Amino acid sequence: MRRFRILLPLMALALCAPGVRAAESDPETLMRRARDLFGYGRWSDARHELLRAREAMAPDDRSLQQEIDYYLAACAVELGSADAEASLRRFEERYPQSVYANDVRFSLGSFYCAAGNMARAREAFERTNYKALSPQRREQYDIRMGYVEFTDGRYKEAGGHFSRIGDRSEYADHAHYYLAYIDYAEGRYARAKQGFLRLRKSDAYGALVPYYLLQIEFREGNYRYVVEHGDALARQAVPERRAELERVIAESWFRLEDFNRTLEHLAAYRTSGGEMDRDACYLEGFSLYRTARYAEAAEWLRKACGAEDALTQNASYHLADCYLRAGDKERAMQAFAMATDESLDAAIAEDALFNYAKLQYELGGGAFNGAINLLTRYIERYPSTPRTAEARTLLIAAYYNSRDYEAAYRAIKAMPSGDAEIRAAQQKIAYYRGLEAYRTGDIRTARTCLAEAQSINVSPKYTALSTFWQGEIAFREGDYAVAAAKYNAYLKRAPRTEREYALAWYNLGYCAFDRSDWAQAGDSFRRFLAAHAPKDRYRADALNRLGDVAYSDRRFEEAVGEYDRAIALATPEAEYARYKRAVTLGILGRTEQKQQALRQIEAAGGEYADEASYELGRSYIAQQKYAEGAAQLERFVARYPSSPRVTAAWSDLGLAYLNLGNRQKSLDCYDRVVTAAPQSSEARGAMQSIREIYVSEGDADAYFDYAARAGIESDLTALSRDSLSFAAAQKLYLDGDRAAATRALNSYIETYPKGSYRTDALYYLSDCYLVADNRERAIETLTALADQGKTPYTVPVLEKLSELTCAEKRWDEAAAAYRRLYDAAPSRTVREDAATGYVRARVAGGDAAKIAAAAREVIALPDAGQTATREAKYALATQLREGGDAAEAAKLYRDLAAEVRTKEGSEAAYRLIEATFASGDLDRTEKEVFALSDRNPQPYWLARAYLLLGEVYVRRGDTFQARATWQSVADGYSPADDGIVEEARARIAKLN
Repeated sequence: MRRFRILLPLMALALCAPGVRAAESDPETLMRRARDLFGYGRWSDARHELLRAREAMAPDDRSLQQEIDYYLAACAVELGSADAEASLRRFEERYPQSVYANDVRFSLGSFYCAAGNMARAREAFERTNYKALSPQRREQYDIRMGYVEFTDGRYKEAGGHFSRIGDRSEYADHAHYYLAYIDYAEGRYARAKQGFLRLRKSDAYGALVPYYLLQIEFREGNYRYVVEHGDALARQAVPERRAELERVIAESWFRLEDFNRTLEHLAAYRTSGGEMDRDACYLEGFSLYRTARYAEAAEWLRKACGAEDALTQNASYHLADCYLRAGDKERAMQAFAMATDESLDAAIAEDALFNYAKLQYELGGGAFNGAINLLTRYIERYPSTPRTAEARTLLIAAYYNSRDYEAAYRAIKAMPSGDAEIRAAQQKIAYYRGLEAYRTGDIRTARTCLAEAQSINVSPKYTALSTFWQGEIAFREGDYAVAAAKYNAYLKRAPRTEREYALAWYNLGYCAFDRSDWAQAGDSFRRFLAAHAPKDRYRADALNRLGDVAYSDRRFEEAVGEYDRAIALATPEAEYARYKRAVTLGILGRTEQKQQALRQIEAAGGEYADEASYELGRSYIAQQKYAEGAAQLERFVARYPSSPRVTAAWSDLGLAYLNLGNRQKSLDCYDRVVTAAPQSSEARGAMQSIREIYVSEGDADAYFDYAARAGIESDLTALSRDSLSFAAAQKLYLDGDRAAATRALNSYIETYPKGSYRTDALYYLSDCYLVADNRERAIETLTALADQGKTPYTVPVLEKLSELTCAEKRWDEAAAAYRRLYDAAPSRTVREDAATGYVRARVAGGDAAKIAAAAREVIALPDAGQTATREAKYALATQLREGGDAAEAAKLYRDLAAEVRTKEGSEAAYRLIEATFASGDLDRTEKEVFALSDRNPQPYWLARAYLLLGEVYVRRGDTFQARATWQSVADGYSPADDGIVEEARARIAKLN
């Protein structure tokens, strides 16, 4: 149970110390007396005679002087004089070749031994020639050197010295005592008993013998002897020794299973000043447990839990039962967790693990899928116990109830999959893990898990749903043929009541829309509307698409009706419906209604305000209302300078001013087109108009001068060659001969660096490189195309360029492409994606200054979107924290922590908890960790919070709760390879 303290008398001074006296007249007589007195140990008397001899000696008797100095120094040692060491050192320096040198070394050893400096005593004794010492001094050497070895724990060497001391020596009792004690300490109890019995009549040690004999009987398991003889000894003992005896008696009654007597003597032990260590706490707690005092027992058993040893296993196992009897399942579970080490008591470990796992399941599965991990461990460790079947039943239920799908998926993948129930659970978990991965953007994992769920094919429901979401992946990636096939397969299995049933028709409508199959698109969207009752954005969007189908079929009145129905739902999709309705009214000849609608759209603002503004100007020009058209288009280019319609608007303005007779303004507008995109199709049209204006004025030279200034080919023959060269290259491209097209397009670009078709040529060439998977040249070509200014290709080019440079980890280029895409994008969705890409590219680049600058920029962007804004705040907060600005970082973390299901929000919440802990507010730290746990954050950061929570309990001195907290992480958290489990176990080991 425990190791008892050694009852050692402080004999050092007795073993290493002084004694007696003598007197008389002439130097030789006085010296002889001094030697005799010294030999008898009468050092004070010897010193007196030595001083008299020094006074009486002849001044030139150097031999006698040396002898007197030696004996005076030796007496100083034995008398414990303050100058003893100095006297010996002076003698060594003064008489280095003295015949007394060996005795001086011995005396130095004796001095250091008496002073308790065992290291220096050993050094001096080891320099002493033992055989050169007198017989009496040899005994002194053995007892003192033996004591030095004893205090250093070198029992074998100490015993060698003590064994040389005879029974008639004045040091015999000391030697016998230490020899007996060495036998006792090394477990040779029979020999130790004999040794102590020899000392029963010793003046120095007789009083100690009964105590050692009692402890020997205890060590030998003779508990009845201890309880029969211990009380009398305890009553006679001093308080310190009484506490030790009461402890031995209490444990003996414990071994005899008299738990009331155990409690009685433990109380006496405490009253006598005994310390309740872990062993004593276990004795108290288990005795209270066996006497059915469970609440009191729990307090002591909890204190007995500590290192991962047999004591903790026993204490925690019975502690768990105390908590169960009190109805506290949470604490019972924590206590069982500490009793599961099968390397100790195997029966306790098996029962504890089962109850630990079962309670974890009953309490909700644990923060980290603990029930799944523990039940799996139980089944693997004990595959054939009577409770294995129950564990499997609970495990299947735990899988079905899990919400941490990633951890559940890892766990169930490790299980044998032959069991039908396990396979059913595996299908469900694989499906939900795939769905979770899809929603976080991990498409590769989503595809793998959903395909696995479909292939298991135990549950028709999850097989069908897996098919649907595989269709979603294909749709997201633009593979509409595969998407349509998946949706159709789903619709053959799915009940009409499922939400996905309606969405499948909705997405099928878009698949048909993509291939311009208007009839199929219309049918699919109508089926969606029949299955989807909510008046939400999906319904509004489907109505818009029905309007577009009717529009494409030139059923314009029907289209207006569908757009009106979409508008009536008052969702954000109404903006598109209003714009398309206005355009359709124009086609129907209701120009005034169209223009009125466009003015309303422009006035209201929104996503289609720029389109409405531009279309309104064109509408006026179409009516030949050039003044109104020019005024409207001027307002458009001023308000929307980043619109992709700006170049076309300047071209339309050129036409308006030309018809208004203002040729200079017309030229200025066409010049804006040429300057903005010199190699675009709009520039070619503008140059044609400019040429016509100059020719109509009879000033062809002015046109050639302009063309030269603009850097555009004006030679008609060269223009013809330009056109023919491009046409030839374009034909190769359209015919699908990509290799020949690549050569021809490169030739065109090199021959006509300012050619009229350069923009189109670069676009076709970039596509050729993409098909050939020549990423380097594709990036080079797309970059050149993006630098052409605003063209019809600007947005798709920047989308592809940002995608490619990201894939190639060219982070600065990717960031630049994404940032330009944000400014060029016509829709909010594209702007949001661009802002997100911009942040991620900067973070991946790793340049702290660029990350911070980009993050601040994105936070300020009006259309960055939630994802980009969240990631920007997180990136900036990280830079601030790492840069030492914790206060500013905390402001951002507080914003992010509002949504902890994201990785950024989870870490932000943890960082705030970390700051609270660093401030020393333990109560608030504990509350914040529990609050975080209730909000379902990402497991990694919740686990880190639990590690911190354990430190809270350590600081409070509650090591039991600290260990229980870390144990829950070590047992429940997965994966086991990201450092969390290892850290939890390391902290538990540190507690030990």
